Amino acid sequence: MGQTAKADPLILRELELICGKPFVSARDIDRISYSRDAFPLTFKWIREGRIAYLPDYIVWPENAEQIREIVMLCNREKIPYLPYGGGSGIVGAALPTRGGIVIDMKRMNRIVSVDEVSLTATVQAGAVGQHFEEELNHLGYTCGHYPQSIRQSTVGGWVAHCGVGTYSTKYGKMDDLVVAMKVVLPDGRMLETRNVPKASTGPNLNHLFIGSEGALGIIAEVTVKIFPLPEEERFLSYDFPNFAAGIEAVRTVMRHDIRPAVVRLYDEKEARHHFSDLLGESRCVLLFGAAGRKCNVEHETAIIDRLAREAGGVPLGSVIGEKWKERRFSTAGLCNILRQRGGIADALEVTGTWSNLHRIYEAMKGAMEAVINGRGEVFGHLSHAYHTGANLYMIFHAHEETDEGAESLYYEIMEAAFDACQTLGGALSHHHGVGIGKARWMRRELGSGLDLLRSLKTAIDPDRLLNQGKLGI
Repeated sequence: MGQTAKADPLILRELELICGKPFVSARDIDRISYSRDAFPLTFKWIREGRIAYLPDYIVWPENAEQIREIVMLCNREKIPYLPYGGGSGIVGAALPTRGGIVIDMKRMNRIVSVDEVSLTATVQAGAVGQHFEEELNHLGYTCGHYPQSIRQSTVGGWVAHCGVGTYSTKYGKMDDLVVAMKVVLPDGRMLETRNVPKASTGPNLNHLFIGSEGALGIIAEVTVKIFPLPEEERFLSYDFPNFAAGIEAVRTVMRHDIRPAVVRLYDEKEARHHFSDLLGESRCVLLFGAAGRKCNVEHETAIIDRLAREAGGVPLGSVIGEKWKERRFSTAGLCNILRQRGGIADALEVTGTWSNLHRIYEAMKGAMEAVINGRGEVFGHLSHAYHTGANLYMIFHAHEETDEGAESLYYEIMEAAFDACQTLGGALSHHHGVGIGKARWMRRELGSGLDLLRSLKTAIDPDRLLNQGKLGI
């Protein structure tokens, strides 16, 4: 590794000239604050008083040109650097694994423009999701992207992780929503893709950076689709005898060209966790939400209701959906466990086709329970449904006697879970990304594709200074 920023006080002066003295910090309190994101093991490290990765400086640029100047400085001095959004990612993609300079994007938080004719909005990458959505709402629009982290995560983070929101079945994923972007490349050049709905001019360069976790370039600005605010929203829910029957009901709805805004199927354990105050000892709970023009919502819910009943669902009314919407951004449950001595927890979001989705669920659940062996529990739900398959959340929590033991147990559970998933053809991440937490499984996931990504990384970042070690590249 080249000389770090901390070793040369002249670096501090150069950063201050670029960003302004108030927007550069080498204070220990800031360095420690940016030594973590929401990766579960960082909770353990904090409890142990251990700082695994410590940056040398934090900078807060206000525009893409300042980012470019920081990147050029890092290249000249061989200083590692990485972008930082809201710090809400749970795979360690924002951890400064080589120290260096953390570029906090949150001063870049403006909506640049809204095109109400073409229904697009251009926004700086550091805008916090909730603030962006609220500003659009004031104009009568929505981005349609509501991740659980919306109060903390940034638009740039959404794109860099190829994020998915809870209403994705209607509005789409980030790779559907992004129209254009401005990116600072690792050599300091600025790339701006064209704001058009479709082009056949080679591979879509937007997709080089969507899901790249800040390892191939720093996203400075994004143009996304926007949608008129829905006139009406309506929820339906059903009790199903088992998870397999619920999966079949969702698949049937998707085959009928219905795109509900919300689709969530909870297994028995998770249904009890979320809705026991409403249902008592229910079985599996399937939740649908429809949003849009009133006439369309009435049409969709009528078809969904008929198909769900025909599939064996017992109607539970709208209260489940209303309660889910009220609680949907809370992460308190898993975080509380992670803060306990010896506690470990995570939500693994994998994906598979309709033909193997239930097998993936059963295999992962069985493999994870075997490792946990009575020290915790495993439960799950389906969400984000598509024409060919859906996302599965496999959630676990467990306890060991020590935090060191919990860390070892964490990787044992992950190993068992991902082996089961990948053996059956599932993908190890649907929208959280890879970071450092899942990097060890990327060779099996991508095969020779991993070599291609590594070659690309070397070609555009030969000194491998930008967010090194993420994605397994």
